[in-house]
Amino acid sequence: TVRQLARRLEVDSPAVEEELDRLAARGEVVRMGRGLWMLSDYETLERRPDFEDAAAFRERFEHEDGIALGAYDGPITFRPNDQLPVHRWWPYVQGYSAEFVRAVIDHAGLSASATVLDPFSGSGTTLIEARRAGARAIGFELLAPAALAARVKGRLELDRSALERARRRVLARALRSAPGALPFLRETRRQFDPDVLDELTRLRDALPESTRPEDEAARLAFGRILIPSSHLRRSPCLGYGPAGPAGPPPFDRFRTAITEMRSDLEALAPERARWGPPIVVEQRDARTMDLPAGSVDLALTSPPYVNGMDYVMNYKIDLAWLGYVSSYADLTRLRREEVACDNLPRAETRAYRTTHDAPDPWLPEILEQIRERTRRKGSYRRDDMHGIVHRYFRDLLPILSGVYRSLRPGGRFVLVIGDSLLAGTYVPGDLITARLGASVGFRIRSVDIARERRSGQRRSFRLRESVVTLERPNGT
Repeated sequence: TVRQLARRLEVDSPAVEEELDRLAARGEVVRMGRGLWMLSDYETLERRPDFEDAAAFRERFEHEDGIALGAYDGPITFRPNDQLPVHRWWPYVQGYSAEFVRAVIDHAGLSASATVLDPFSGSGTTLIEARRAGARAIGFELLAPAALAARVKGRLELDRSALERARRRVLARALRSAPGALPFLRETRRQFDPDVLDELTRLRDALPESTRPEDEAARLAFGRILIPSSHLRRSPCLGYGPAGPAGPPPFDRFRTAITEMRSDLEALAPERARWGPPIVVEQRDARTMDLPAGSVDLALTSPPYVNGMDYVMNYKIDLAWLGYVSSYADLTRLRREEVACDNLPRAETRAYRTTHDAPDPWLPEILEQIRERTRRKGSYRRDDMHGIVHRYFRDLLPILSGVYRSLRPGGRFVLVIGDSLLAGTYVPGDLITARLGASVGFRIRSVDIARERRSGQRRSFRLRESVVTLERPNGT
């Protein structure tokens, strides 16, 4: 940026702007989004002689691992779930579609007593669809609001009358009470209008603390209305949206959320005879899973992507307002426990800043490139990005090992995962994850590209999202 160049050169910003304009007129530099300037030779990464692109890694993968990338042409993103019964109760934009889950389950040809596992269960899409298909569903989820959503959404037999009574109790308490204290988040008053804060604090303080199904459903309904009641949006990262007309007040949004829950439960009731047993959601780190060996028939998940979403930041509103955290220290602690992302505390990368001991043979060169390019950039947001990437793949290893151990021979582990662009270095996260799976005993069955994405760091650079299918071989 102009400011960064001015600071480095110890000159005034106007002088830098004037020189950049001259260089741009000669075609030597180009201006990119967010006020960034770049040498013209680096406008297209593929022109750089030291850049290994997706095609090169794809060729290496086919040569070394014997798998040619295919294509998946079905729906994959969570967006269609926004209109589906139960799934719409707590939109989770990082998830995948219910239709995709049903397609995977149907293709697996599971028996009536089959068990389906999701080690990153999020808001429960896999678990709900597995139960509706007649299977036993088990999930692990560390993020408390998502675990709450999965538990509530999985209770398809929830008593609608009890839910209505819970709604009336909460609203009656809220109407009688005075506004309560604001959560600790510094921008709360910017995030919500004063009249909205008045009703939200009264609703929050009226929520029951019990774990009865209808009371947890009321908590989920409250969590659901937080972002729509604010000036924030998730698309997919949390940020401020464009100014628009004020929507319904929180009390009305809460009534509507409960009404939709009751309507959805009624719509699904006729299929009850086909449901599997109640889902099991364990709110803990799946890296510690200890399921019986060979007890799972199918595993299906979408792990965090390398250097992808900071789930703690993205759901800090839900975490704070629902009482799962009470300070920024709590948020930091939770971030340490999650799979590594680029907001990980620096102390957590210290043990991973080496490159020679990475868990896959492709990683040392990738990590070294990231380290060298962040050093050359100087102004990159942090200089330990290679340590974050190293830890990310280390974090995935115990998940892969745990799922392998829990699957029956012949059982499959299906993952939806993407690649990344970090500090001008391409990271084939889907292919490396498949290779890590092979390192713990899986056979790589396929890697199918489901859709194209755009890099958040460079919008012109195309990334992908893939469906990776691993199988525990028979006889193991």
